Amino acid sequence: MEINKINGPLLKEIFKGAVNYLISRKEEVNALNVFPVPDGDTGTNMSLTSKSALKQIESLEGDFTAGDVSAAAARGALMGARGNSGVILSQLLRGFSEGLEGIDEASTSDLAHAFKKASETTYKAVMKPIEGTILTVGRETADFAIRHYKKAEDISTFLEDVIVEANKSLDNTPNQLEVLKEAGVVDAGGKGLVVLLEGALKVLKGEDIADQSGDETLKKKAQKEVQFTEADTSLKYGYCTEFIINTDYEDIDALREKISPLGDCLLVVGGGGTHLIKVHVHTNDPGIVLQHACELGLLQDIKIDNMRYQHREVLFDDAEVAEAKKREEEEELIEEKDYSFITVSMGDGMTETFKSLGVDYVVAGGQTMNPSTEDFLKGVDKVGGKVIYLIPNNSNIILSAEQARDISDREIIVIPSKSVPQGIAAMLAFNEDASKEENKENMMEAVASVIDASITYAVRDTTINGKEIHKDDIIGIAAKDIISSGKTVYDVVTDTVDKLMDEDISLVTLFYGEDVSEEDAEVVREAIEEKYPDIDIDVIKGDQPIYYYIISLE
Repeated sequence: MEINKINGPLLKEIFKGAVNYLISRKEEVNALNVFPVPDGDTGTNMSLTSKSALKQIESLEGDFTAGDVSAAAARGALMGARGNSGVILSQLLRGFSEGLEGIDEASTSDLAHAFKKASETTYKAVMKPIEGTILTVGRETADFAIRHYKKAEDISTFLEDVIVEANKSLDNTPNQLEVLKEAGVVDAGGKGLVVLLEGALKVLKGEDIADQSGDETLKKKAQKEVQFTEADTSLKYGYCTEFIINTDYEDIDALREKISPLGDCLLVVGGGGTHLIKVHVHTNDPGIVLQHACELGLLQDIKIDNMRYQHREVLFDDAEVAEAKKREEEEELIEEKDYSFITVSMGDGMTETFKSLGVDYVVAGGQTMNPSTEDFLKGVDKVGGKVIYLIPNNSNIILSAEQARDISDREIIVIPSKSVPQGIAAMLAFNEDASKEENKENMMEAVASVIDASITYAVRDTTINGKEIHKDDIIGIAAKDIISSGKTVYDVVTDTVDKLMDEDISLVTLFYGEDVSEEDAEVVREAIEEKYPDIDIDVIKGDQPIYYYIISLE
């Protein structure tokens, strides 16, 4: 059957099918990551981001248009964006939404122009666009759609042709990025985009796509806490109240001031043209809070929990469970001060180190699970600094931190640290007597001066910069290159330090992971100390997963 227009309900089904299809093939996308490390995250990050978009779409009720569906997808992806690939996907959906704004039923012409707007938005969002990536696949696909839409009024036929062109673009990415050609893979983000388009076409053709909500690698680990106790009357405010307002209202400060007297732990984020304000507050009068919100627009995702009865069911991963319990134990009024620090950490030892340096809030995450934009915004709500420094400690998290900065109404400075050692150096460079501009400059200089490396293992055979890497090899990574590989952790960590050592180094710090014993770490320390007796060697229990050691040389 020929389909010439896509209305709201059909676009909703198309999004649902596309997201589920991506989830079903996420490991295929993950396997395309150039570095053969055990954190192949492109497919997972795109899946998590698209699931957040789908959650917003599924909340639509009554009569809604194609433009409404795309707008909901953009809002959900914006808050749930994880990793560079997730942030770029959120920007794609944002541009797609702008292209369909005001459209009741989308034609091939509408879709083509929405694809074009999506591509333009992603290029604007990335400071230094690199060809041979999802950006290229999106642009070349959109350019083809613009040229071709007049030739096919049937949307299924149009999308079939678009996907053929998208695959051509994807297959060409190794010719544009040498690192892809050497590794023998196409761009992972581009592949994820093609898979989404393929899922959309399957829905249009009437194919059933299995629901993937039970996917074990995406859903929160099933750690259910269900407790029934006597009412806890010690809590000042008893109802945890959360909701989203769909509105054109943008005076976030005024709304915050209106709700603030009704409770504590207040979070109000959004606005800035997003037509979305998210509110979280602990209060004794959720009805009054909702009444204020209703005056501004339509409400969705309303959630009210009675904290006094502590009757809850939580689906969190290990780090999130620990963080939730910690928040419950430490709940207190936020102290206003001149500055606050938020950083990302992936191990108890790392977290304690950052806390000792003055970090106010630690976002759980890292390579194995990139925090979302919303995770950073929750941290922003927990600190009282007039100026907030976000320190992401991972190159794949920087865009999410920057997106949180752009959404929030607080003054936020992102220090683009790409590793824990860089984050520590940034904290050490901070001077409370300096201006925020001076501190930003000093912290970024400190980040740039750090020499660091990490030790992990390879999950597949590959070739990187002429080096053959075999599955299960231990590898040492520094400056986006594998500089050492071998069969034992000891050999690789000592060799990595040797290759990074120079006459200016006076201190080597080894953060050892959860799979390394203190005794083994001491053996490594003694070996380095024996070879370099004039250099201080510090060994710190980092407890980080996946990485046997994270190394800093100063």
